[in-house]
Amino acid sequence: MKIITKKYLYWAASLLFIIGIALSIYSLLGGYDKIEIAQSTNNVYSVVGKWVEGERMHQVERETFNEMRDLVINEKFKGELCMIDYPSDTLGENEIKRFIGVLLDGEEVTAIPSGFTVLEISTRRSYKTALAMHPLVMPNSEKIDQALRSYAKENFGDSLQSLSMEIYYPDNSVLIEKFAVEE
Repeated sequence: MKIITKKYLYWAASLLFIIGIALSIYSLLGGYDKIEIAQSTNNVYSVVGKWVEGERMHQVERETFNEMRDLVINEKFKGELCMIDYPSDTLGENEIKRFIGVLLDGEEVTAIPSGFTVLEISTRRSYKTALAMHPLVMPNSEKIDQALRSYAKENFGDSLQSLSMEIYYPDNSVLIEKFAVEE
């Protein structure tokens, strides 16, 4: 066998080995996990947090998110970290409108510190999916949005609002919920 042929054979074997390792890592991180969707009815949520609204607000959004996360970690508010996204046709290309806060664990809040807002959300029907895979291999928000919309339309004939809620758990899992349009 010629040296050139051996060289290509070693390159091919090395490439296959690297691809095998990459696919194994992807699998271990949960990259092949299916997106499972469920319908939920008669939900009432209380969220305490802050609005982030405007153009190029990424730094403010990150600071607010970290502030809310610290409040959950220090148990100032008992609940789960969440973000409610309000995409709108009226927002510009680089504008966002989000409410970042803590989804309260069913307990009444009697005193809210200044600068915080309480948001009450109630819905008859919503659709949610729990993502437990590692954030590196988690599907993007467009793919999740499309899966939720098609599931709601095909199985129940529902249209979904553009409003969505993401709940972040300490184990890096995320629950994404979209609300049905009330008729």
